[in-house]
Amino acid sequence: MAADEQGFDLDAVGVPITGMAAYAPLSPENVLTPAQLAASPLELPAGFKKLGLYKQDGGPSPSRESGDALEFFQIGYKKSGDGTRALTIGLAENNPTVLALIEGVEPDEHGVYKVSSNLPDNRFILFSSIRYRGGLEERQIGVASITAVEPDQAERGSVKGANVTFTWQEHELFEGSPFWQWGPAVPGAPVDPTGVTAGTPGAFTPTGAALPTTIAALRALGPLGQTTAWTTGQYVEYGNGMKAHWDGTDWTTGEAA
Repeated sequence: MAADEQGFDLDAVGVPITGMAAYAPLSPENVLTPAQLAASPLELPAGFKKLGLYKQDGGPSPSRESGDALEFFQIGYKKSGDGTRALTIGLAENNPTVLALIEGVEPDEHGVYKVSSNLPDNRFILFSSIRYRGGLEERQIGVASITAVEPDQAERGSVKGANVTFTWQEHELFEGSPFWQWGPAVPGAPVDPTGVTAGTPGAFTPTGAALPTTIAALRALGPLGQTTAWTTGQYVEYGNGMKAHWDGTDWTTGEAA
């Protein structure tokens, strides 16, 4: 449903119903491209291992912290400190995949984990997704490390899992970002263009974006990154083969003259 007369939209409210997390070795072949991250169905590379069920109250809990701001002599001027982003998940399963991750070691030939007092210092690619009621989904992928493991107390009749905190790490595989996020959106649904390149013809970006059906719909998208008028003969197609160009101020029908 669309927003009502007061601007409220119930469909925009996130009500989680399920999710999953997986990790893979820190290697380029385990990186999802933006197009793959948004694809439906989602296909993770073969190197990923899923972390299984979450506790009922153990869905992904993100956190964001900022270091001390740098202050200047002049009052009112500050520069933000370095930030840290993390994700805590209440893992319910005590399967070999989870144990190997949080202990940082593989079992020996007898199935024995020779654990350390320290947290594992390895880095890996982490994928996390949440599905919401109504079909919306949110996906994140990036490089992470484990910075806290809090095992649950064993209680009769209760799930004994562990709250594991994953801290995102800026990395060149993700262009210096701590993680990439897609959504919340409906997987497979057409997305509006976010940019356009001039040409004969030009093209909307990202690839596969839904074309505006009318010139009014195109104008509603704004300049789409355009700052100067297009040159003679340049255009982009919208609707059913119709043409438009950026005249320096707005979208105008036909080719640039």
